Amino acid sequence: MAGFELNSAHKFEIDTAQDISGTASTYERVAAGINTFDPQWNEEIDQTPYFDGDGFGSSDVTSAQLVIAFEGHRKYGDAAQDFIAGLQIEMGEARKTNFRWTEPDGGYFEGWATIANIVAGSGAANEKSTFSFEVHFNGKPTYTPPTTGA
Repeated sequence: MAGFELNSAHKFEIDTAQDISGTASTYERVAAGINTFDPQWNEEIDQTPYFDGDGFGSSDVTSAQLVIAFEGHRKYGDAAQDFIAGLQIEMGEARKTNFRWTEPDGGYFEGWATIANIVAGSGAANEKSTFSFEVHFNGKPTYTPPTTGA
């Protein structure tokens, strides 16, 4: 497609060992059954008008949080989906783990994240069971740019 990558070239991984230090992480690919993702930076914007701007506003991004929403179908037996589904009844620190998003060019975001809004099954009797969740990065994720020639 002449320079345009399909979204399936993105790679998502979740640490099922929930190792905050990252030294004993066990990453599983989040892919089976997942058919959409939607990253949002959820920016807070201060828009203040000043007299020297003739009353027109000036915008400053004052905070942000990377949140990625995933949707698809429930695939029992998949390590990543089973781990995420198992978090439904957990709260607080038990919902946190490492998460990594690798873009098609090889650059990647990673960091400690909270898994939220888990729906591990729903739908009509004649449909595939739905599966959805969100990854909320806690603080600024680390970004590693692609290596030259990737």
